[in-house]
Amino acid sequence: MITLQELCLYLNDLLQNQGFNDYCKNGLQVEGALNISKIVTAVSASLDSIEQAVLLKADALIVHHGLFWNHDDYSIIGVKKKKLELLLKHNISLIAYHLPLDAHQTFGNNWKAAFDMGWTDLKPFGLFNGTHIGVMGKVKEQTRDQFKLSLESYYAHPANAALFGNENIKSAALISGGAYKSIDEAILEKVDCFITGNFDEPAWNIAQEEKINFFALGHTATERIGPKAIGEHLQEKFKLDYKFVDTANPF
Repeated sequence: MITLQELCLYLNDLLQNQGFNDYCKNGLQVEGALNISKIVTAVSASLDSIEQAVLLKADALIVHHGLFWNHDDYSIIGVKKKKLELLLKHNISLIAYHLPLDAHQTFGNNWKAAFDMGWTDLKPFGLFNGTHIGVMGKVKEQTRDQFKLSLESYYAHPANAALFGNENIKSAALISGGAYKSIDEAILEKVDCFITGNFDEPAWNIAQEEKINFFALGHTATERIGPKAIGEHLQEKFKLDYKFVDTANPF
């Protein structure tokens, strides 16, 4: 067991030591139980995730996408009201880390994935408001079709691909989530491919015209890595009961 204050201080120190110019509130968003023995992690503070945390009798829900974002409407109505009601009624603390959980070089969505997939010579990539949140590195040489299959296996999600670069992949850059526009930075770095979560119409044309391979593995799928890793770390360090809750979100 750990107190909520101890948990938040530990996570703030662990995840926010780089200083992020984010567009949301990182850290504790809703205060619940003051003593924590069971945590749940998820990608987003969706109604589904919160309802699962209730069923699991969690003391804290730790997510990548929280409830409060810059320029949100201040009104607590509709689904947001229902989410807050559930958290407060069941005394569940909501803790969220957005860019910090992308960028962390041990538990983040990007570096953790690169380590897991065996990339080498890792370097920061993906500059956002003055801070790198992604990673780039060398990969074991393979065809781009083989590389596509390995990505789909790791993320358990089909890839949307624009294969216009080198036929053999030796280097890659990765930013999880909604970062398809960072393909321009990958082009400047002269990597063989760029990997992210989402895609839009311009990505195809840019990949074709600039001769780079592009892979989109799903916003949610690429951002499961960090919440799982931080949950497993907290379970081991503080001997907490822990579960990651997945949601059926193919986007």
